[in-house]
Amino acid sequence: MIAAAVSLLWALVVATLIGRALRQYQAYEVVQPAPLPGAAPMIDIIVPARNEADAIGNCLAGLAAQDYPASRVSITLVDDGSTDGTAAIARGIGGIAVPLAVIEAGPLPAGWMGKAHACWRGAGEGRGEWLCFIDADTIPAPALLRSAITAAQQRSLDFLSLEPHQVLVTVWERLIIPAGLCALGFAGDLSRVGDPDDPSAAANGQFLLIRRAAYERAGGHRAVRGTVSEDSALAARVKATGGRIALMGAAPLIGVRMYRSLPQLWEGLRRSVIDTFGGVGRTAVIALGGLVIAWSALAIPAALAVRFAATPAPLDAAALAVALAASLALFGVHIAAARYFAIPPGYGLLFPVAYSLAAVLALAGIRARRQGRVAWKGRSYRSAADSGG
Repeated sequence: MIAAAVSLLWALVVATLIGRALRQYQAYEVVQPAPLPGAAPMIDIIVPARNEADAIGNCLAGLAAQDYPASRVSITLVDDGSTDGTAAIARGIGGIAVPLAVIEAGPLPAGWMGKAHACWRGAGEGRGEWLCFIDADTIPAPALLRSAITAAQQRSLDFLSLEPHQVLVTVWERLIIPAGLCALGFAGDLSRVGDPDDPSAAANGQFLLIRRAAYERAGGHRAVRGTVSEDSALAARVKATGGRIALMGAAPLIGVRMYRSLPQLWEGLRRSVIDTFGGVGRTAVIALGGLVIAWSALAIPAALAVRFAATPAPLDAAALAVALAASLALFGVHIAAARYFAIPPGYGLLFPVAYSLAAVLALAGIRARRQGRVAWKGRSYRSAADSGG
């Protein structure tokens, strides 16, 4: 009876997780390439950049190649104290029809995060109806702007955040980033983001499209200047001031490679993991829960197999079959996720290892947040020691 109870409980846990992931998937709209429905509104594109020499050329080339009326776009790169020649590379890009300005963010004021300050400086340079904040490590496809503005206008949105396709190259990227995103799929509730009656908000700062009027009404980046995850904080401000927001996929339209080495990945995700998962307490529960579930996918069928081998009985055989089916389903979900991220499906078989690495990273993020310090790109910031869940 114990074996049967364990197998049924395990199957229920797996079914619940997969059910949650399926609901997330069904709620996750993906913006597809689409023509403009009418006249093209003016868009001011702001690219905050700090030490992005390896990526800035591809980003600006992609923005310059947009099939959006060149007269209705301006690009402002805000160099946030780069020491690797990012600004010089941007200034050296020629032969593009879209106006490109390269400005310095200037000294970082007390109480500001660097990216929020750079975005604020860039927003003040234009007067377009829409603002588009896009990270320097993204790779925009030509249809990005027209498709994003069409999606925003058709849905009467004030704030649209897009999630790019993650370009994963190293083993560390291929293990840790999908593990974190799968955990979000199991634990999150994307349907609440677009519900105007629900205060929940989330955004991906790699691409934000905002009506200028809504941005100014929400207080802009000044209102979230000391926040680690300024993207979601700004989305919450827009929503709280009556704006309509959405978070959507955009894999056909924009790609990104966030981190090019393990130290970069570790520092970047340690900085953002607490805000991504909704607080210190919730991050700890998700990280440790994911660790237990991942290894249970191996341990439970193995333990039941040992029991059946010692005392073969029909009930134990049934328990083993149910537990094995549940574990195979969980492995299948992660193999499908690997295919979605365009990495070898064998990484899906390694998801217990991936969740272990992600849990260690999450605990490192919790420790850093408890200490009230956040490090990113050579700067150290004081942050709130969040103990919430």
